[in-house]
Amino acid sequence: MFYHYKFWHSLKNPTYFTSIVEEGEVIGYKKRVLTVFILFILLFAAREYWGMGTENLTSLFAMDLQNEYYVARILSMLGAVLWAIVYFCFHYYGVTYLLHLLTDIPYTWIKRVQLYVVAFLLIEKAILFAVFYAVGYTTMFSFFSLAPAALQVIETDFVLFTLNQLTVTTVLITIVQYLFLSKWEEEASRKMLVVKLIGVQLFMAIFVGLISVLPIKEWIARGLG
Repeated sequence: MFYHYKFWHSLKNPTYFTSIVEEGEVIGYKKRVLTVFILFILLFAAREYWGMGTENLTSLFAMDLQNEYYVARILSMLGAVLWAIVYFCFHYYGVTYLLHLLTDIPYTWIKRVQLYVVAFLLIEKAILFAVFYAVGYTTMFSFFSLAPAALQVIETDFVLFTLNQLTVTTVLITIVQYLFLSKWEEEASRKMLVVKLIGVQLFMAIFVGLISVLPIKEWIARGLG
């Protein structure tokens, strides 16, 4: 059986799509993966070109170190492209493998579902960039997350950066993952599936929160020194 992959149609019909993944060949899926991958690179490159995350390089320009500034911007652009590739691969391949270990659902089946995850992450980041571009400045925390509200009562950086990873998109991703993956689980195992999916999101949020407060740049500088 052959199925011509349609992103939104498949998203609205999880039962039909999961049965097709089990029994037939999904045509056009790899093209969608490549499209999302390329869009990730273009978005991260556009953000860097606009200057998002390059605030530390402004001092070079202000000191009239033109050559150093342009070299730094080129290296920063290469870093942004590399980070886009790493980010995509982590969520598409890495998280897929982790869910495979936690659920015993075939790896290739979960990969079909993870495309929705990376697509939603792409949309979230594109909206954030569009808003930042429109207003002319960026913020440390995403307005899709709990961090801006928590900032009113919490001052601990680790907690704020962790909450910044728990966004509306995180909830949407968990729901979509459950709707699809639960079709491949026994009914008795579905409650545990919810726990596993939420646990993965919490683990990643805590990990990012921890990394965000560690003085990694200072450690690297000391190591190189």
